[in-house]
Amino acid sequence: MAISNYLVRRMTESDVDEVMAIEQQAFTLPWSKQSYLGELRNQFATYLVCDREAQLVGYVGIWVVFEEAHITNVAVDPKWRGQGLGRVLMEEAEKIARQKKALRILLEVRPSNYVALALYESMGYMETGRRPAYYTDNCEDAIIMTKLLF
Repeated sequence: MAISNYLVRRMTESDVDEVMAIEQQAFTLPWSKQSYLGELRNQFATYLVCDREAQLVGYVGIWVVFEEAHITNVAVDPKWRGQGLGRVLMEEAEKIARQKKALRILLEVRPSNYVALALYESMGYMETGRRPAYYTDNCEDAIIMTKLLF
């Protein structure tokens, strides 16, 4: 499905309440509002939001430290999933990583998150490790996925 009429822009403090609404729906271990406000002041972090039809429908965060980029989180409002917006956000995060001269980008994902795994694999990410019992809500491992950017 082709998507149109969206805008990806930098997250601002005024976006955080809408981000939190998506965060609560998307994650069993949601970040706090204070975490996001702190991230907006983090010199290594960039957070983007996606606006569509005059509403915030998704977001992505990325840290770039030297040659490594790390996707901290990505989420799309459940009402807007399945339209390619997650891919758009991931592509924008990769652009930032490349602009900042990162050589690789990585993220963690639950093995049970089949939709996210399929997206990341389709974008060229490969499993490069595991973090045992990473998720404290159910002790699920995290799959570390990495994509080379050179």
